[in-house]
Amino acid sequence: MKKTALLFVPVLAGCLGSAPKPPVNWTIDIEPDAKVAYAAVCAPYGGQRIAVLRPDGSIAFDPRNAFAAAPGSIIKDAVVGRKGEGSLFVRKLALDCRAEGRRNAVVSLEIVSGDRVSKGDATEPTDDGNYSAAFSRAFSKAYATAIEGLKAEK
Repeated sequence: MKKTALLFVPVLAGCLGSAPKPPVNWTIDIEPDAKVAYAAVCAPYGGQRIAVLRPDGSIAFDPRNAFAAAPGSIIKDAVVGRKGEGSLFVRKLALDCRAEGRRNAVVSLEIVSGDRVSKGDATEPTDDGNYSAAFSRAFSKAYATAIEGLKAEK
């Protein structure tokens, strides 16, 4: 009579597969030409986790990528000065994934000074995987556009 032996190989979760990638923290490097007196990042974009615009139009938050600090504090440190003019409101600061296979850093903001309002919008690709560089370029472009708009209205 033949005996059948069963061989049990313990498989521990994660041992045979690749380990999950660690979280990544990104920053926004800004060198503005002009300063504002006040800055705020509007909800839902003010949290440390990066907001993602999904193809269906909804907003999610990236579980792996986050800003090194809340974007409001990063932006305030860069653009608020004692001799600043007006208030900056960041209306959108997100990773746009609505186009299939593409990820773009998107920034939409406005500067309010007295009765004048100037807007700036910019989109930068993240093809190289460097979200810090893409958000920095997009923010700088949008900010410069809004500042130029204020100067033109004077």
